Amino acid sequence: MIALLKRKLAGYSPCSLDADKKIRASVLIPVFENSAGVHILLTKRTNKVKYHKGEISFPGGMYEDGDRTAIDTALRECSEEIGVKPSDVEIVGRLDDMRTVTGFVITPYVGIIPCPYSFTLNPDEVHYLINLPFPYLLEYRAEAETVQHEGRLVEIPAIYYEGERIWGATCKLLLQLRKIVEDEKI
Repeated sequence: MIALLKRKLAGYSPCSLDADKKIRASVLIPVFENSAGVHILLTKRTNKVKYHKGEISFPGGMYEDGDRTAIDTALRECSEEIGVKPSDVEIVGRLDDMRTVTGFVITPYVGIIPCPYSFTLNPDEVHYLINLPFPYLLEYRAEAETVQHEGRLVEIPAIYYEGERIWGATCKLLLQLRKIVEDEKI
């Protein structure tokens, strides 16, 4: 499955969006393989963070002046949040830039991380980790939910896994990754 993922992402041409650095963010979609198969690593955010309190997300965050590239941002944030060293990540591809309902533009990267790994969670940012099995993502059909945002109703996709709701931009990125692997048109 890792080989398939690498091959599909190598052949994918992601869409880029122009945005001011003040609203630029990057995430890493960490993927690993163990005896149970291929998994995608997600974080449960604490209630101490400024944005997206208590939500399920990928390691990532805002561009900072020391970041040369969007990959630097994703790797720095992943290191800060869950303790994965940038040198331990094999970047295998990128998904489309995504504009969030909160006004950020996210550049997502897919990276393979070693397994097992000794994670060091930042207690101010990450409550715990979730290992989403890739086959679950391939089989699960997202549910549409309607939420209120800035006075209007917005329909968003959601995936439920082990009692957790994965929704919004995180869910959209998972669905895009699934489409790329399944060879569907986006």
